[in-house]
Amino acid sequence: MICLPGIDSKSYWTRLARGMAIPEVACPDPSCPGVLAARGWYRRYLGGERVALRRLRCDRCGVSHALLPEDVCAYQDLTLPALEAAMRHRAGPSAAARAAGEQGPAAVRRARRWLRGSSWPRLRALLPVPGSVWERILAIVGEGTGQLIRLRHWLWSKLGWFLGGPAGLFRHGRPTAAFRGVAP
Repeated sequence: MICLPGIDSKSYWTRLARGMAIPEVACPDPSCPGVLAARGWYRRYLGGERVALRRLRCDRCGVSHALLPEDVCAYQDLTLPALEAAMRHRAGPSAAARAAGEQGPAAVRRARRWLRGSSWPRLRALLPVPGSVWERILAIVGEGTGQLIRLRHWLWSKLGWFLGGPAGLFRHGRPTAAFRGVAP
């Protein structure tokens, strides 16, 4: 998984539509000198609607990568701004779900999972400042909106980790074998 700065879910389909050239992107694996080329599309839900997202493949190592909009969580029908709104709410899962624009009992269960997300312990270890995970994020990227998007770009540029949202952290944008359901 990779994302390009400045290509969010609103501008994704105007800048990367079928037939349009994609920007040159290097393979995220630091040991591979390859370049990613267009390799089709895949479909997933985004905002409750099924959309097509670009898939890229490295010409050297042959690994394919999803090209996500910069504000979309991996493996979730969720955007980083919605997750950020939920994390800012300290009143509990139901208030976090409302802040994220979600409704109903299923939304409260999802918000509870987001707040205790699987990536947060590893994220805590990667951010070199004291405090809770949210305090560490604010110390790294600063106040204002878009903290998780800025954190995603910071983690990618400095450490080579892709922030997938509550789905986790992925080294060089690649899920581990255990995440894919394959025995390591």
